[in-house]
Amino acid sequence: MATNDNSDYESIKDRLRKIQALAEGGYAGEAEAAKRILENLCRQYGVSMDDILDKEKISRCRFNVGRSKIYIRLFVQCYANVTGNKSMKYSKVSGSDIILDLTAYQAAELANLFFWHKANLKKDLEKTQELVFEAYINKHHIIRDKSNDPEGEEEEPVDFSSIDFEHLKKVLYMQETLNDNKYRKMIEK
Repeated sequence: MATNDNSDYESIKDRLRKIQALAEGGYAGEAEAAKRILENLCRQYGVSMDDILDKEKISRCRFNVGRSKIYIRLFVQCYANVTGNKSMKYSKVSGSDIILDLTAYQAAELANLFFWHKANLKKDLEKTQELVFEAYINKHHIIRDKSNDPEGEEEEPVDFSSIDFEHLKKVLYMQETLNDNKYRKMIEK
């Protein structure tokens, strides 16, 4: 896995406070731009600045976490990170939607954290799935049978300069983690 770059994720509350300070203390053009950004962010999360800063007011919040168990587990981890709670009480609305009681700040923070990590995890899962597939094909020798090729047909030469050795090492490492079950042919040629 590449480096985990959290530069895209910044606390909503910190971001809003910085922008609010700029809106209040910036020069004319800066202040106006900061106010517009602040309004857009609050609209994006469906809250007002007062709601964000009020830590007492609790509302019912709906999240589409997805149907996959891995995304539900990720959501629970993000919830624990934002709220500090070990357990999560929620109502399941549909196969992928849940409702929680949170403050506006927690809802905005949780939405930002979860959806960033969900997108990041999805990318990593896609890469890993492709890696597992390549390792599986290699380990179990599921390749084209060249014995049926016409005689005299030459194979294309392999260009070893274009081989990604880092990727090859990952495939070989993944290959070692896969099971050792063997397929037994029912009919021999």
